[in-house]
Amino acid sequence: MDKINFKDIKLIIWDLDDTFWNGTITEGGIVPIEKNIGLISDLTDCGIINSICSKNTFEDCANKLKELKIFDFFVFPSINWDNKGKRIAEQIQTMSLRPANVLFIDDNNVNLQEAKYYSADLQIALPEVIDELISYVKSIEKTDKQHKRLLQYKLLEEKNIEKSKFDNNDEFLFASNIQVEIKNDCLTELGRIHELIIRTNQLNFTKNRISIEELTKLLTESNVQCGYITVRDRFGDYGIVGFYALRDNYLEHFVFSCRTMGQGVEQYVYARLNFPDIEIVGEVQANLEKTTLPAWINQQQANIVSEIEEQNVAAQACKILLKGPCDLSKTSTYIKGNDLFACEFTYVNEKTHNIIEGYNHSVHILGLKEYSATEKQEIVEDCIFVDAAMLEGSFFYEKYDIVFLSALIESGYGIYRKKGTDIRVAFGDYKFPLTDKNNWQDYISGKLYNGNNKFTKSYLETFAQKYEFVGRTSPDEYVSILKKMLAYLPFDTVICLILGAEYHYPKSDDISLHHSLLNQKVRELAITESRIKYIDVAKIAIKQSDFTDSINHFSTRIYYEMAQKMTDVINSVSPDTVRQYAKWMVYTDKIIIGVRAVLKKILKNPDNRAYKWIKNVYSVLRRKKK
Repeated sequence: MDKINFKDIKLIIWDLDDTFWNGTITEGGIVPIEKNIGLISDLTDCGIINSICSKNTFEDCANKLKELKIFDFFVFPSINWDNKGKRIAEQIQTMSLRPANVLFIDDNNVNLQEAKYYSADLQIALPEVIDELISYVKSIEKTDKQHKRLLQYKLLEEKNIEKSKFDNNDEFLFASNIQVEIKNDCLTELGRIHELIIRTNQLNFTKNRISIEELTKLLTESNVQCGYITVRDRFGDYGIVGFYALRDNYLEHFVFSCRTMGQGVEQYVYARLNFPDIEIVGEVQANLEKTTLPAWINQQQANIVSEIEEQNVAAQACKILLKGPCDLSKTSTYIKGNDLFACEFTYVNEKTHNIIEGYNHSVHILGLKEYSATEKQEIVEDCIFVDAAMLEGSFFYEKYDIVFLSALIESGYGIYRKKGTDIRVAFGDYKFPLTDKNNWQDYISGKLYNGNNKFTKSYLETFAQKYEFVGRTSPDEYVSILKKMLAYLPFDTVICLILGAEYHYPKSDDISLHHSLLNQKVRELAITESRIKYIDVAKIAIKQSDFTDSINHFSTRIYYEMAQKMTDVINSVSPDTVRQYAKWMVYTDKIIIGVRAVLKKILKNPDNRAYKWIKNVYSVLRRKKK
């Protein structure tokens, strides 16, 4: 084996069986190696990323790594039964790295040599290298204790999953909402810019390595235009990813981080600088063209108000609440002007770290208004999946023009009634009731989704004594709850529902059917109730590629289209128009109620002249009808 150049390593790819742990997981179990587990954390603190290439079943290995609380430290894990050479080459390419900056550790020399065949500059080693690696890591500074580099690769991993759902790369790039800014206060970012110049290779077009003193001098020269580039997109903020120095229409420096490779950022900046002269040094993993400006960069998001300076659209005054799980939180990021929104999304309790998802279920929303303070306190004490903040909220207590409310959660969550009361709570998959002892062990172990709640047998026994399972929200019940919500809300508040998909997603047929039944009831309600609007996801998400891992999780394109629909609703709802219409309806109701009261009073007294007149008119009308 060649000597390992530890200073060059940016990524370590681990074999698992008899390398990361002792034993073979398919043959009855493994023994963790504590020093390796600790090393993964230390490497991450140093900004060195870890991945996996193992011949195994993904679920078995992932579950074991989760049990060891180490799975989230790995990115782009490749765990299947295919040969490793091509897989490792693909991992390196996907992560936009050079093989020379990657170390592959495996106990099987055949695997090492195969990997080397496909990636000639790859560094390879047997597990004996691990002790050396531990010593090296102890000797260097831990510069990334916040794990920013790990988070960047997690972001890249998410993007690649999303990208695979699009028919072509351009469609994905347009849906990514890439925003690029060029800034000129370079001296304030001297350290980061110098790091780019010194360390970046694959998108370093000029490879003009200079000292930090030379860079400082360059940035202060009056005849040199310098700028740094920041990038953010739908998936996150990449920070400073590029730098240029332009002298007399010639680029002395033109360098970009590989973390934005494939997005066209370097071409966009080159075009913004009006295609200056450049001498490209060495190999670069992108081409520069003299005519192209990538259209997907800095494209306009869906505007809440189009051409706001030219159109005095009343929607700019709308007060809007978004209440729901990930469908609304993801969709809102595509809407320019979303600072108008108040948001009540699924959240994580800061102390217990459990996920508070029932926050947006209809029984809990109604409970905000109908449960007393004492009853709310009972719920918090009884239900570990509820916290006090979940039973608070602005739904009924702030004046909103539009409330966007997701209906997705209604079809899957189980509902429980506290025995002898009208108190109801919602949690978990309705197919596996918390009150059924056959499900307890799976909730305790996490085999059934438990939202990070620390269930115990004792707790579940107590819960089952106090609460009974009553099913899930029926379509008729949902309509009844919506009517109650409208009655409690101000007369001019509009509710716009995000309806569930009806596509027959694998293993989710019961959910899609329930979505369909519930959606139909909402559509019928919207015909007679002008304050109910809806966004029909069933007409947007219509094929397998529109979904990710469940019927309620969509591809980026779907969230983008939902954002367009939301902006249409917002722009169509003028608060003044809604208020005038609502007031007219209220006044009409008052007139009808008044007429009914007068007639009722008249018809109670047969001797009244008005009664005799009405009776005569009625007799005449009956004769004419005959």
